[in-house]
Amino acid sequence: MSSEQSNSIASDTALMALYQQFSAMPTPVWWFADEHVAAMPLPAARTDWHSFSNRCDIAGLLRRAGYPVTLADFVVPVDIPRPQTVCYRVSKEKALVNYLINQALAVLPVGGSLYLAGHKNDGLHNYAKKAAALVGGAADIKKYGGAAYIATISKYAEPSGLLPDSDYTQIQEIAQSPSLYSKPGVFGWQKIDRGSALLVEQLPAFWDGFAQRPASLVDLGCGYGFITVMAAAQLPASNWLLTDNNATALLAARKNCEVSGINAQIELADCASGLNGPYDAVLCNPPFHKGFAVAGSLTDQFIGAAHRLLGRKGRALFVVNQFIPLERKAAALFASAQVLVEQDGFKVVCLSK
Repeated sequence: MSSEQSNSIASDTALMALYQQFSAMPTPVWWFADEHVAAMPLPAARTDWHSFSNRCDIAGLLRRAGYPVTLADFVVPVDIPRPQTVCYRVSKEKALVNYLINQALAVLPVGGSLYLAGHKNDGLHNYAKKAAALVGGAADIKKYGGAAYIATISKYAEPSGLLPDSDYTQIQEIAQSPSLYSKPGVFGWQKIDRGSALLVEQLPAFWDGFAQRPASLVDLGCGYGFITVMAAAQLPASNWLLTDNNATALLAARKNCEVSGINAQIELADCASGLNGPYDAVLCNPPFHKGFAVAGSLTDQFIGAAHRLLGRKGRALFVVNQFIPLERKAAALFASAQVLVEQDGFKVVCLSK
């Protein structure tokens, strides 16, 4: 991760406030580590802690810092000690937050505590008050610094119900013709991303640039697999590699490949780290456009991964925000960079080796 990323994450005052509470938390502690955890300095690992993440990059950071980690779709194992405390910097997606609060309140003993961190515009107060009401108490909410809050919810009784989590654990059909499946916990899980749709529109022109139609392709940062499903309908005999850093997304991507009859290798990896080619083509809608734009080295990582995965005459098709200087950054690795279309704040760029 770049220094730009580290600085932007370090400015998350809610996460920093949560870190300041770590030493006072009664153990054992479970830590639900969401997308805010990145390459900022982590508190030293403590005894009787266990962390959970659905992202392999975050799981790697935690392991290197000494934390035991379960990397999955926030699946709670049955073979680790139950916690006295659960802590969580609330995520962006409401369904995920409610799901993890439900999990925390279920596993905590009476007398245990849930620490929630966030800002007011994250809905922290609302989450905390509803969670506390389920277990017979009131949330103790304190302000830290300018805008960060920590809510402590003490469990006085077993939960009287559940917060609505959009059936978090279920893979759900979100579109027909073709059938598309997704689930809560995947970025933009109920929609078709505008950038991805724009990339798909350019696929016929992209295929025309090959002497022979590509037989092997990579969906880099695949999400739930929309680009793969749409592209494979045009190249039904292709072999696919789908890769993403989010274990939740890959559950849905695997379902979409099975339903569409796509022969796919599906790999959990951070920007295709550890994966090798050669492949004929790479398709990529980099995740989290704002972070991708701000952190220049992340742009370089995706371009470098595409170049490494491609064969000698391979080509890559990217969709990014219009203001990202993808063509300039690709010049060191690719022989040419051609903008195929600019629309709705996005541009689709073809890179050729």
